[in-house]
Amino acid sequence: MAGELHSSKVLIIEEEPRVRTFPAVPTSVAGAVGLTERGPVGQPLLCTTFDEYQAQFGGFTPDSELALAAMGFFENGGSQLWVVRTTHYLDVTAPSSVTATRAVGLVDSTGGPTPAALVGTASAPFRLRDGDLIRLSISGGQDADAVFRGAAAAFAAGGAGPYALEAGMTLQVRIDDGPEQSISFAAADFADIGAATAAEVAAAINAQLAGGRATQQGQICRLASDTEGTSSRLQVVGGTANAVLAFPASAAAGSGNVSNLREVTAAEVVRALEVSVAGIRAERTAGGIMVRTTAVGPGATVQARAATAAAFGFDTVLHAGSASGPTASVRFEALDVGSYGNRLAVEVRIASSGAEDAFDVLVLEDGVYREQFANLRMRPGDPRHLEAAVNHARTGSRYVRATDLRLPDAPVPRRQTVALAGGADGLADLGDADFIGSDAGKTGLFALDQVQDLALLLVPGRATPAVHLAMLAYCEVHRGGTVFAVLDPPADQRATEMVTYVTTTAGLEELSEYGAIYWPRIRVLNPSKSVYGSVEQLVVPPSGVICGVYARTDASRPGGVYEPPAGIETGRMFGVLGFETAEVLEERKRDLVYPHRINPLTTGPGLPRYIDGTRTLKASGNFPYVAERRGVMFLERSIKQGLEVARHRNNNETLRAMVRRSITSFLLTQMNLGAFRSREPAKAFFVDVSEALNPPSVVFAGRLVARIGLATNKPAEFIILYFSQDTRAIEQEAAAAEG
Repeated sequence: MAGELHSSKVLIIEEEPRVRTFPAVPTSVAGAVGLTERGPVGQPLLCTTFDEYQAQFGGFTPDSELALAAMGFFENGGSQLWVVRTTHYLDVTAPSSVTATRAVGLVDSTGGPTPAALVGTASAPFRLRDGDLIRLSISGGQDADAVFRGAAAAFAAGGAGPYALEAGMTLQVRIDDGPEQSISFAAADFADIGAATAAEVAAAINAQLAGGRATQQGQICRLASDTEGTSSRLQVVGGTANAVLAFPASAAAGSGNVSNLREVTAAEVVRALEVSVAGIRAERTAGGIMVRTTAVGPGATVQARAATAAAFGFDTVLHAGSASGPTASVRFEALDVGSYGNRLAVEVRIASSGAEDAFDVLVLEDGVYREQFANLRMRPGDPRHLEAAVNHARTGSRYVRATDLRLPDAPVPRRQTVALAGGADGLADLGDADFIGSDAGKTGLFALDQVQDLALLLVPGRATPAVHLAMLAYCEVHRGGTVFAVLDPPADQRATEMVTYVTTTAGLEELSEYGAIYWPRIRVLNPSKSVYGSVEQLVVPPSGVICGVYARTDASRPGGVYEPPAGIETGRMFGVLGFETAEVLEERKRDLVYPHRINPLTTGPGLPRYIDGTRTLKASGNFPYVAERRGVMFLERSIKQGLEVARHRNNNETLRAMVRRSITSFLLTQMNLGAFRSREPAKAFFVDVSEALNPPSVVFAGRLVARIGLATNKPAEFIILYFSQDTRAIEQEAAAAEG
């Protein structure tokens, strides 16, 4: 009622602002994907210092350059690094298919009747064939089977041969979501290429195809993936030859109850056993798979029959429980997957309180005590129950997690020390796909989707064409041009080899202005001789240092993002002792790479090591320089976020005027911070939200259109000095004589 004009009064009303303030979005939040010593797989975690990185992901490892890149990032001025740990996935669309395993240890209790136990001696992953099984007899009951099935993705050509191919025709194939493979058909591969038989076509494909195979079925050519299971994928994605062969355009998928029959995980075996066999509990141990009966005592038995596949390492002896004795009561496993867990051990002691139904647990790392959990109990619901204390999200262990195996009468574990074992990093068969990941599974690069402020992307140590192309596609397409990729050079690249890589091998030149590549790799001081050996210096990818320089430049002053991160001052690199090749010190070698959009890293007499280039990969784009492109990305993201307030408002002259004033005000501020070539607004930018852009047809369609023009800065790449003889005195003398 206070705002209604029923009686005489003075009414105060606060009007909405006619100009909205835009937020300045972050410009140097970096995301990195790679291998680490420990930490969760496929889950981005923020690190704000290198100490924080080490606390969450461990230290240096011989298999990974991510820790070295993180060190260079923070040393050069970076402050926010989101890290995604990867490993080998059987299927990148299934995050649970990681091949890395946790180290495990079982703690015994002595007490009442024990179950029968059958332990396999073979470790996962298991190499199986379609139809392999585990056949068990439980306590004298009827045999039960856990069967493992897997079929490859496959399809046939659209008709029978002969096929009217032509020399030079190609077939583009993608297998298991890997990179495209190009198959070329040459006349020399056929008796008559215009009447190619199915057998000849299959032979030509098999000579060039990796990860798959072609076969002849009658007079029809068939394609199949080598992978048998649900992760199997096959697709013909193009090529001129498919107009003749007529393979289906849609992707084919494998089938079965495992991801890959050649690499069946322990988790898949445990799941199959518990679904198919009643009266047991299956679990993974450090040495393989263990099956225990749910029944206890001498009458409880388990036996693997002869039909059981040898790959699991089960014997065929009848195993029986006992009336009383030691049996596994607690399972401890490393908090993270990986071989790091093999350095852990768990010690069980008599409770410090002296209570008979309690015990203490201590966690050791490399023989050093790290944690202690006192007065634990085995009874669920108790405030000091083992699982509740050790697995507590805030106060629990940073090294292990515990599982109470729920023995009858909840016996207390006996005094003992158990070393964890069986942890593996899952690096066998590691490929580009494990770093690239999958949008569906949110693995690899796509794990960074949840980082909304992401601005920089690096994948240290995986400088391959597939990864580089995927990084650029992720930044420009998947993230809508809001992220900038910093690409590492491949190892051991001379100038001419680097040009070949960018122009031909990877085809990066002129591909995208949302990324830049630097050359060569850099030398840094060996931070851990226990890991890397006695060498004084290491050669590492430069992307971590480069992103740190970006961040330092951005933070150097308001509007720092508009400053090119290059040159002997802004582009100097801390912690860099030299370069992988001395070629970069030669101007003529830099003259080879720079025209191909490759930014050299170099130095000179009395100069620091510095970045000597500021070009994106694309010269023909709107904003072809690093600072120019990143500056516009900052402007676009800030304006987009700031105009959220205008959505769903009535699209009239008042709203459009507010939009125009708000954008203009923001750009004026940025102009004064050095965003544009001129400090005169009319020359620096324009903002058009006129009726010409917003006629009734546009307004009725629910749209508000604004056009913004930016006169962005261009770096001084070349300083040209003209020198000549000073002849002014002679010219004056001659002029005087003529007068």
